[in-house]
Amino acid sequence: DDVIYLYHYVTNISHIPMINKLSFMGLVGLLGLLSIPTGDVRYCAFFAFFVFFGYLFTIEDELFTAYVRKAASTAFFLQTALFFIIYAGTVLIGDAAVFKAAFPLTFAAGMFVFICLLVIHEYREQRGVEIGT
Repeated sequence: DDVIYLYHYVTNISHIPMINKLSFMGLVGLLGLLSIPTGDVRYCAFFAFFVFFGYLFTIEDELFTAYVRKAASTAFFLQTALFFIIYAGTVLIGDAAVFKAAFPLTFAAGMFVFICLLVIHEYREQRGVEIGT
């Protein structure tokens, strides 16, 4: 009888809490540790990814997925628009150093907008405010 119970416990994974896949983006924050041996403070920007560990046990329901998609699409379009603005500015100025310096800002702006929108959606959901999708 104990063997049957143990078999059902091991084969049924419902007792294991589900891990939100978005939380795996927090592992990118470990790249910030490169700032220690290299002394390059630009790696510290990767520590911002640790915010995604906060979603470790957040339930991935349909509303959460919709919020992630909405935040991601807005951030993607912003990032793409900034890329083309920077690229056009580089072509007009004729200096590739501008593009090299400004290109990481497009990624940073996209991630910043994604995180902010996701936090805003989550805050509104906790307060019970409905927003259109």
